[in-house]
Amino acid sequence: MVALLVVVTILALLAADYFLLRRGRHVEELEQVPLPGLEPLSAAITHLPAGVFLQPTFTWSRIRPDGDLLVGVHPLLFGLVGAPYGLELLPNGGHLGKGAPLARITKGGRSLTVRSPVVGRIAEVNRAIAGETDWKGQNGGNASWLYRIIPEQVGREVSSWMMAEQAADWTRRQYQRLREHLSTLAVGPELVRTMADGGEVPAGILAALDDAAWARFEATFLGH
Repeated sequence: MVALLVVVTILALLAADYFLLRRGRHVEELEQVPLPGLEPLSAAITHLPAGVFLQPTFTWSRIRPDGDLLVGVHPLLFGLVGAPYGLELLPNGGHLGKGAPLARITKGGRSLTVRSPVVGRIAEVNRAIAGETDWKGQNGGNASWLYRIIPEQVGREVSSWMMAEQAADWTRRQYQRLREHLSTLAVGPELVRTMADGGEVPAGILAALDDAAWARFEATFLGH
């Protein structure tokens, strides 16, 4: 009887080890599978349209002849979230404070809040750009704007905005920061090695991360 119990115990332990090892091997195999449908973000960092200002809030603006601002979100953020995404916008006529929530990019129950670079009133909302992830779109293909804003004291703000080579250099620096930040998160060994070797950050990479990673990303890059 005792011998039978010993045999049963040994078999049970072997079975437990088998299933634990099988589970661990399955996890390793899943981690090595590349994320589907991810493409480079190079267009968002190499093709900045002329006449566009960038702000540290990952927003851009163009000053119209009448003094109003067309304001949008840097396409790098759309590319990191990946299409299709949701876009929550403020109502027309609302008043914005500098650093106040401007738009929310959503995907899979998670979101990034982008903040306003200016104080002003929303004069028009452009709801026709859903799905755009680059600089192309409305306003003759000069970048997809979200709001037309009547700004207050824009003269005080514009001196801290970036254009042309300064804007391109800033975008490249932020892209490098993004690469370094994302390589510290649980995005899978293949993607970490790719980015560490100088490879591109794949579009849609944020979709592979959990709530805590989204919150950390927002606090690091979009905090105020």
